[in-house]
Amino acid sequence: MSEPTSGLLPGLTVAVTGATGNVGTALLRALGTGGAARVRGLARREPPDIAPYAGVQWYPADLGEPDSEEVLAEFLDGADVVVHLAWALQPGREPERLRRVNVDGTQRVLDAAGAAGVPHVLHMSSLGVYSAGPPARRVAEDWPTEGVPSSQYSRDKVECEHRVRDFVAAHPDVTVSITRPTLVLQPDAASEIGRYFLGDVLLGGARRLPGPVARLLPLPLPGGLHLAFVHADDVAQALVRIIDQRAAGAFNLSTDPALDADGLARALGSHRVPMPAFALRAGLEAAFRAHLVPTEPGWLDLALGVPLLEWARARTVLGWIPRRRGPDVLREFVAALGRGEGSDSPLLQPAGGPEHLPG
Repeated sequence: MSEPTSGLLPGLTVAVTGATGNVGTALLRALGTGGAARVRGLARREPPDIAPYAGVQWYPADLGEPDSEEVLAEFLDGADVVVHLAWALQPGREPERLRRVNVDGTQRVLDAAGAAGVPHVLHMSSLGVYSAGPPARRVAEDWPTEGVPSSQYSRDKVECEHRVRDFVAAHPDVTVSITRPTLVLQPDAASEIGRYFLGDVLLGGARRLPGPVARLLPLPLPGGLHLAFVHADDVAQALVRIIDQRAAGAFNLSTDPALDADGLARALGSHRVPMPAFALRAGLEAAFRAHLVPTEPGWLDLALGVPLLEWARARTVLGWIPRRRGPDVLREFVAALGRGEGSDSPLLQPAGGPEHLPG
């Protein structure tokens, strides 16, 4: 299993965008284990001076705004590596605003890294870049990356990877790494993630149900659903290993075992009622249009379309093995969600808005 990384990264200056987000907070925890690296964090607002944010040099900026370019120049001056994690999930009803933060913001980070001569760029991508395929098949990093066109998240992630490829062509001497994680969860972020995907109304209603009653409620899930989950701390360990080894190229990050629709229901202590994908999508679209949920229907298309990830390259090149099983990650997250944990922290508050769930 992946062990703590104390003693790695001696003397490096590590610049992290989205440093108060789901993965960003986990990365700060990992970097603080040995205290060997100098850490800079860029976020939309500076977090409180508590662990793991204490000791980080903060640079407040909104990557969706042009004036962030001046901050980025200072943020990356003299940095040994930039880890680009910042990503906005909401507001899902304002796709152009999301694009300004996510796609334009990524371009600003790349431009600033090139101008500052940063020797290593690590870009957090997602399983969402992969083209649709057999849902139960695991694919490696060479699977086509044209995404799921009906999902804005997927379209924007694909375009960002195109921008990264352009950067590689323009800066051949820079080490460029890309991570493509599956769904990234941690209990500390439960309430914030729940709010971003379920909304206050649905999340509040679910919490008012007694636990035994909630477990009796069936889950309407289509049969083609196959999902895997990885803990944010395990993703952070992979990032540290990439930085420490200056490992170039793309790395899938996932776990075993994956869960099909029936397995998802069992992991949540419930049972599944089969529902056709088109019916579930129609219901989600109606709820989205009625402002009952903030999740646009493209997220369901993405969940049903993308294949599972094979993560052999991370295992062999980085020596990375996740410490937590995917079903356990999901159960711990849902338990924390029911308890209302993760709502009073700066988690998921990076530059430009809430950080992505899958990364």
